[in-house]
Amino acid sequence: NIVKKFGSVSSECCYNMVKNLSKIAKTDICLSITGIAGPNGGTKSKPVGLVYIGLKNKNKILIKKNIFKNKGRSYIRKSTVKESLKLIFASIK
Repeated sequence: NIVKKFGSVSSECCYNMVKNLSKIAKTDICLSITGIAGPNGGTKSKPVGLVYIGLKNKNKILIKKNIFKNKGRSYIRKSTVKESLKLIFASIK
């Protein structure tokens, strides 16, 4: 229902992914990522480079919207990993 209503690349989808993953994995920290890495698939409202990263640390959930420059699929994927690691490290300080 979430995907039908908001799309697979949305903060709502990212939120539900990380929330449900934490129930399945039973870990303190969970991460979810959804986005458009390209080279195609973007629209005006959801361009290539749009990535949502969801982080759940214990009982706190953070969803971060990122719009990375469209410098190719590899660049967007690497930027997503870097941003994800920054969020994890910041949450455990």
